[in-house]
Parts: sequence; C-alpha cells; structure tokens
Amino acid sequence: MTEVRERAAERVQVDAFVKVHGERGQELVFRTRDLSEHGLFLYTKVARVYPIKVGSTLQLELYDFDQHVDCKVVVVRVVEAGSAESERFPTGFGVKIIECSDVSRATLRAMIARIKSGEVY
Repeated sequence: MTEVRERAAERVQVDAFVKVHGERGQELVFRTRDLSEHGLFLYTKVARVYPIKVGSTLQLELYDFDQHVDCKVVVVRVVEAGSAESERFPTGFGVKIIECSDVSRATLRAMIARIKSGEVY
C-alpha cells in the first residue's frame, strides 16, 4: 500500500527570484515554481551542479516586488535530471521552512493571499 501524504498548506504557483546562502557561505540564485507557508520548490534553468542534497540547511531570501522574506530552510527533496518528475518540471529541490520571523511569516502569508487573488502590483 502506498502512503499518500497530505500537504500541511496549499501551494500556489509563482515565479519569483530567490537568493540562497549555502552551508559553505556560497550565494546561489534560483527561481521558485511554487510556494506555501511551509515550503518552496526551487530551480534554475542554468545547467550546473549545486552542492545541495537532502538535509542541507540554507538561508533563503524570497523576493516579491519591493518586499522579501528571510527564512532558514532544509532541503527535503531533490528532483534530478532523468527522473520521471524532471520530464514535466524543471530539476531542482523542495525546501521546508524551519525558521522564519513573525514579520517574514506575515509577508509570506500576504504574498500567498495576493497570488491566490490574482492581484498584480
């Protein structure tokens, strides 16, 4: 029997700019295809190998117009080239938010509400 996991929060589709600071201090730039109050999926169209694996802890900055969300995340899933999922979506990785200030959490919630309503600035 296959276990089906329910998501803790609804995901919304969004194409936003994300800066990630890795465990070794490197700064990497990604896009996000979707996000929720609990996590994001990050990808890049530039083919290159990144030092990111399941369990990596990263500091993340998600940008939305003139606001941004700062949080600490952990990599929970990696979509590699050649996998079934990579045939439909870009390769990249899913992250779970593990630390986020109240201000950043409120900004994230507002961003999600705006995306869901279809409002554009």
